[in-house]
Amino acid sequence: MGEDREIRARARKYGIPFIDLTREIPDRKCLELLHADYAREHNSLPIRFLDKGVLVAISDPDTKERMDALSQRMGKKVYVALAEKDAIQKAIALHYTSDVPRDDRAMTKKTESKREGRILSIISNKGGVGKTHIAANVARIMYNQGKGVLLIDADLGNADISNKLALFPDYTLYDFLLGDIDLDQMVEHTPYGFDLVAGSSGEFKLANINYVQRSKFIRQFRKISQQYDITIFDLSAGISAVVLDFAMASDESLIVTTPQDIIAGYACIKASFQRFKTIEERLLRDVEFYVPQKVYVPLVVMNQITSLNQGIFIFNRICQTINERINAFETTFSVKPEYLGGVLFDKDGFRNAEMQRKLITDLYPASKSSQCLEYLGRSISEPPEKRTSEQGFKSGFSRFATIFGIS
Repeated sequence: MGEDREIRARARKYGIPFIDLTREIPDRKCLELLHADYAREHNSLPIRFLDKGVLVAISDPDTKERMDALSQRMGKKVYVALAEKDAIQKAIALHYTSDVPRDDRAMTKKTESKREGRILSIISNKGGVGKTHIAANVARIMYNQGKGVLLIDADLGNADISNKLALFPDYTLYDFLLGDIDLDQMVEHTPYGFDLVAGSSGEFKLANINYVQRSKFIRQFRKISQQYDITIFDLSAGISAVVLDFAMASDESLIVTTPQDIIAGYACIKASFQRFKTIEERLLRDVEFYVPQKVYVPLVVMNQITSLNQGIFIFNRICQTINERINAFETTFSVKPEYLGGVLFDKDGFRNAEMQRKLITDLYPASKSSQCLEYLGRSISEPPEKRTSEQGFKSGFSRFATIFGIS
């Protein structure tokens, strides 16, 4: 009874209503807006829709940043009501009945029916642009939204994801390429919800894999990719032919650049487009009745920006250069980049995340950088525009296998 009076007094202090969760049954549609893991970690429970927003029970409404992060994650305006922390946790356990415990989710994923999983490749022309930070945080965010996510660290020279998150896998891609194990044996569930195929540290590079190794990888990847909603390839920095082939074979390729590397970003788009043209021309020649894709649409993320407007401004400059120096001289094919969004620069936040071996979206969920990453994750979660039947390929593995010459 004393705790009840105390929480009501806190509600009056903050000028917000108190809510008795023993008398409330949350709207199921509201619960779907916030993943159970996030609700548990941040003591937040969506209750019902209210005036174009959502009423959310919380235990600690102390900062505007926390409310902004909650609103960004749910995609709705948030109206808060104060509730006791234990009451929120009990209500979460009671009402998120369809949630699968994190430790069991990987096993559940293996037994589900096959999915026509999407494939996203993340590339950059050079290292140090934050590509791996984006890959890992986006994988975490998509998992929080209920997606089955497989993250493949395809950097065979620097196991960046494992290093950054203090993960110690039993096997890496190097073991697979040596022929010691199968691909499905090295898929490991992480504490962040997504599954991981780890890269390796050493001199071996993705560009060095031979045709037999590549064929083996593609054939085994076919089996496991359909168990996930999306597979994310974090490809090694650079624009080698093999890296670009993986990017072109994916449903979508995402190019990461920064304001300091505009020329490198443009060069990455240009090299990707040239490889796109070469592949489409080859498929047109070798595949009967193939109708080529004439427009290459890479997704672009501007990382380490000082303002959202800066990211848009630089992206528009890159597009202007592309139109003047590439599209103006093309008759059949063209490149039309799509701006996915920008990530505000937070040097201290990312440095602290690396020092603690954590994801910045977990460590500082209310920070502006985390909110930018949250936006990117939500955008990628949306399915790409449906391809017409004239293009000749479904979303998922079909194009991937055909480009690599494996039916």
